[in-house]
Amino acid sequence: MKETSIAKIKKVWETDNKVLKPTKQKLYLELVDQIASLFTIGTYYYYILNFENIKMEYVHPSVDDVLGINPLDFSVEKILDLMHSDDLTRMHQKEQKVLNFFLNKITKEEMLKYKVVYLMRLKNAEGDYRTILHQVKTLTVSEDGKIQQVIGIHTDVTHLNIPIDHKVSFISQTSPSYFSTETDEEYTLMRDRFVKLFTNREKEIIRKISEGYDFNNLAEHFNLSPHTINTHKKNILKKSHCKNITELVTKCIREGII
Repeated sequence: MKETSIAKIKKVWETDNKVLKPTKQKLYLELVDQIASLFTIGTYYYYILNFENIKMEYVHPSVDDVLGINPLDFSVEKILDLMHSDDLTRMHQKEQKVLNFFLNKITKEEMLKYKVVYLMRLKNAEGDYRTILHQVKTLTVSEDGKIQQVIGIHTDVTHLNIPIDHKVSFISQTSPSYFSTETDEEYTLMRDRFVKLFTNREKEIIRKISEGYDFNNLAEHFNLSPHTINTHKKNILKKSHCKNITELVTKCIREGII
């Protein structure tokens, strides 16, 4: 069963995104490290994957902190081997949606503007599954218009207790952002203006909540009273039509606010 799922995933990459005319560019890890730090809300690691040969070009040492894995042992095959079976069986569908979006829905010039976001579960060295926020951004587009190099950022969001689903979001700071339906439903891209609901201060509070800050921590961090923080929280939930903080954080992750 696992071997079949892995074969389907690799087939999607090797068929739909086969790189025939690679672009030769030098990888600047300092710049990549800056990119990775912008997408994180907790403990994370990142990697550089080259789709020309589907091999890791670089794995950050912090993969050991998150999963207990030596970066030298971290590979595409390792990710798929550690993935929860339910997530693995749906992975090829998510990746098909991703490639359909990048190769058919947007222009070559826009490919560098979007990041892909979805959830998965990976098993750590102790045998426990961690909920991982999977974010991927294209670094290099090949001469024939295929995704050549990507940076993948994996953030451990287990502490947020986010329900696992198989939705995929496409987030951009300069172009319209989209999210998709479940992978077993008809694929429909939809614009969402959720990000425009909040003030900059509210976005800062949401981000800190996602990092595990409680009312007292928030009040101290922003130099505000707990009462003021609670008022902000009520306003944020009212604006977002979310019933609780878990639902709020989940939606904000989905739509690129945090």
